[in-house]
Amino acid sequence: MRLVTALVLGLAAAPLRAQQPSPAQPESTTCNVQIDSTHGTSHMVQATRGGAYETFAGGGMWSHCLNQPATTMYSDSLAWYPERDLLYLMGHVHFRDTASTLDADHVTYYLRQERLYAEGNVFTKNLHTGSDLRGPNLDYYRVSPPLRDTAIMLANQRPTIRFHSASRGSAADTEPFVVVSDRVRMLGDDRMWGGGRLTIDRSDLAAAGDSGQLDLTRNVGSLLGAPQVDGKGNDAYHLRGRRIDFTLTPSHEIHHAVSKDSADARGPDWHLTADTLDMTLDSGKVQLAEAWGKHRRPDAVSGLHTIIADSLDIHMPDQLVRLVWAYGNARSVTRDSTGPNEDWLTGDTLRADFAVVHDSTARRPKSDLQHVTAFGSARALYHVDASDTTVKNRKGINYSRGKRIDIAMVASKVQSVDVVGQTDGVYLEPVPPQRDTSHAAGDTTHAAHPDTTHAAHPDTTHALPPAPPDTSRAPARDSTAKPQPGAPPHPPRSGR
Repeated sequence: MRLVTALVLGLAAAPLRAQQPSPAQPESTTCNVQIDSTHGTSHMVQATRGGAYETFAGGGMWSHCLNQPATTMYSDSLAWYPERDLLYLMGHVHFRDTASTLDADHVTYYLRQERLYAEGNVFTKNLHTGSDLRGPNLDYYRVSPPLRDTAIMLANQRPTIRFHSASRGSAADTEPFVVVSDRVRMLGDDRMWGGGRLTIDRSDLAAAGDSGQLDLTRNVGSLLGAPQVDGKGNDAYHLRGRRIDFTLTPSHEIHHAVSKDSADARGPDWHLTADTLDMTLDSGKVQLAEAWGKHRRPDAVSGLHTIIADSLDIHMPDQLVRLVWAYGNARSVTRDSTGPNEDWLTGDTLRADFAVVHDSTARRPKSDLQHVTAFGSARALYHVDASDTTVKNRKGINYSRGKRIDIAMVASKVQSVDVVGQTDGVYLEPVPPQRDTSHAAGDTTHAAHPDTTHAAHPDTTHALPPAPPDTSRAPARDSTAKPQPGAPPHPPRSGR
């Protein structure tokens, strides 16, 4: 490596010093470029206006900012236009300041704006948080009071960002979000926006939307335009809607999520739909869900059971439904797994208690409805086994009304019903099928109209021919003798 001659340095520095503001003005914080050394050749061309010199260097060069000693630059070649405060860095560019590092094939440095536009194999890393970005381009606006007090980064053509929080103690404290989008904007260390086919991934979730934002200062985020948030694993939840807002724990797991407008959430054995869904999560599993809506009333399905109301409050620790409160014109429906029958219970308010059932054939426990109670204008319709044991495959129907109705269930079948208050109802017993007597012995229909078709026309097509007379035992008869009067002719005898 050889140093640039003192003449070159002196000439290059002279116009820079001339640009320094007067002491009466605030000191400029923009970079004053100083070329330090070069491997190859360099030369200067004097401009015709103002006597400034334009510098061109190649073969590998180093430079820094005189007023920012920690800001350094390297490139294979450069072009420095001090009169315009414009610096071109070309080939294996490496830029570093106190906030970040930047590598690219080509960088244009607009000093008056403290803006670097990087192109080709761009990689930048935040030295405070460890967040990084890879992509085809980057527009980097450095911190430079009074121009700006917060760094801004803009990128397009689907860069990939590994997004960390500035609040973490070390790089191993939290797992980063991997963000990919057509366009991204990053503000400071902890805030970012993405637009166009946005995806956000971690080992515990996969999220997507047309656009969205993350704010790791406040630990909040949102997704817009057909958003979706999916958990990971066998017990994964899946959340949909037109807008999803969420909050994060200090370790950046989703703790609270709200899906608005056509909200839809489902798990291994449950499904919720409503205008709005508000869910609390822990360790990647839904623990509590609240649902409401006017255009789309909340609808909760668990196994064979469905609950509908104006609003729902669902307690589901470890993502297993245990308790449901339904408010406003509530209705519970239980389907028969073996037939088309449905049992239902309605009321102003409804409470449903579920038990966790462990099935040896299932991979995970399930929720099964054990007890359901309706309060206020309660009505119930349910099916019971008929008292007549001769009736098969038919059930009785019981309809009841009261102020409160309690129904106990086992294996999704009604076991007992208690009706409280002014009660009434009706029970319909299945009618046993009428006995089919059309072929009974006492059926006079056939006796009154006997079938004579075969008698009138005997079928002789299959009759056996008469056997020849057996002459081995009977004596020969005189064919000329007359038979005795009154004696029937001797019938033919079959041979033995």
